[in-house]
Parts: sequence; structure tokens; C-alpha cells
Amino acid sequence: MKSERALQRASSAIVLTSIALSSTGCFSLLTAAAASDDAKAREAQEAQKEKKEAPPIPAPGKIHDETLAQQLVDKMTSKGTITAAKVIFSDDEWRIERNENSGIVTGRVANATVIYKKKDGKCTQDPSMLRQEFVGNEFVGPGEWALMMTDKYEIPCEKGGL
Repeated sequence: MKSERALQRASSAIVLTSIALSSTGCFSLLTAAAASDDAKAREAQEAQKEKKEAPPIPAPGKIHDETLAQQLVDKMTSKGTITAAKVIFSDDEWRIERNENSGIVTGRVANATVIYKKKDGKCTQDPSMLRQEFVGNEFVGPGEWALMMTDKYEIPCEKGGL
């Protein structure tokens, strides 16, 4: 009996405290302060991300092919999101993909760096990968960009040669 009464008093105290906090706005202020702190933390993370220095632009590797690079530039430009681009294949060899059961070649992959200029005049360096499917007896070009979870870096356009 005494424990039930103590439990009821505790419940009543919690309810009354909640009512008091919500009616005075203290709870709202605490929530707003926490949200403000979260926003400041996110802004600091974004600023830190932007401050990362871009890696050096790689030199063309042995597989660099100006014709293939130009096909990719044309493909990207036709989408209308960039006004100029440069593609640099930095690998010395393609990585061949095979079907795990039959061993038949299914495609090839190479690392590349894409430098593009956006409509707002800013340039971006994007480390990427290009994948080409093997159909019949040839690799289909220009290929598709593989999705990578890498950081894109804003760079001076002069550094990228644009």
C-alpha cells in the first residue's frame, strides 16, 4: 500500500514538472539550445570538410587515352551540369573483371580524376573510376562512372588546366 502511494506521488511529480516546464517554456528553450548546438556542430564539420586540401592532380598513366577522355568529357557536357571538363586516367593497367563461375571477361575498371567547371565558375577535382562493359569481343565505350564515396575538392581552375 505504501509503495503504491509512493509510486503515485512520483508519477504526479513527473506530470506536474512536465506541465510546469512546458508552460514556462523552459523545455522549449532547452530543446532550441540543443538544436542550435547541433546546427553549429554540423556547420563546423562542413567547414572542416571544405578546408581539406585537394590531392595533387595525377599524371596520366599508361592507359590514358585522349580519345576516350574526350568522349567522356562530351558525355558529361551533354548533361548540362558542367561547362568544361578534363579526364585523366592515372592507372598503368586496366583491372579486368571476370564472371566468378565461368571466368569470362565481363568488363574493365580504371582510376581516373575528373576536373570539371560548374556553371557558377568554380572548379572541382573528383577522384573517380571508369567501368567499361565487355560485349561480344570489345569493351563498350565510353563507359560508365562507378559511384565512389570519395570527397570532391574545390580547386582553382588554373590548377586543373581549365
